[in-house]
Amino acid sequence: MTLHSRRPQPDRQIRLTGDDWIQTALEMLISDGIEAIQITVLARKMNVTRGSFYWHFDSREALLDALLKEWRSRNTGVMVEAIADTETLDDGILALFSVWTDHTRFDPQLDQAIRDWARHDDDLRASLQAEDDARVAAISDFFQRHHYDPTEAFIRARIIYFTQLSYYALNVQEPMADRLSYLSAYFLSFTGREINADIAARQIEKFLEKDMPK
Repeated sequence: MTLHSRRPQPDRQIRLTGDDWIQTALEMLISDGIEAIQITVLARKMNVTRGSFYWHFDSREALLDALLKEWRSRNTGVMVEAIADTETLDDGILALFSVWTDHTRFDPQLDQAIRDWARHDDDLRASLQAEDDARVAAISDFFQRHHYDPTEAFIRARIIYFTQLSYYALNVQEPMADRLSYLSAYFLSFTGREINADIAARQIEKFLEKDMPK
């Protein structure tokens, strides 16, 4: 019998993918924290045996690595992509705002769960710092493309990014209409420039339409 043939077979009743395990583990990470993510607990929650898990992952550590990869893809990737190809300062800043207010794109609960996990994991803490640095660097590069001095670009990137993190950490609750009423003031504070009034009005309309009940 070969090593491969001894690999546990997946449950026949439920055809799960690796993504199913990752998604369930992410939900558990957000609701219960890293210690709750145990193979037996996950299998019970998904109504399958432990053998189904090992069809997709070699170990719990491999699953945790996949969770971190998913977090980077969702939260850092979408942020970097949002400002990568914007042509104007207004469009880029509004693209960031759009990402941060659309929780189907940027998941603040997942970001907070990763930060809670990192408090008890030195390696992850270093990785989280590198991720934060990468996000700030992307925003700083964006400012530099729009003719800000490198030092000013870096500080403005920190201000806009740290402000948003604090918004999530404090769990600020306010109606979208109220938040959008501050759009021009936020833009001026973050960039030192006035936003184009027509662009701001169009963006506010888009945000409000998205926030309206279906």
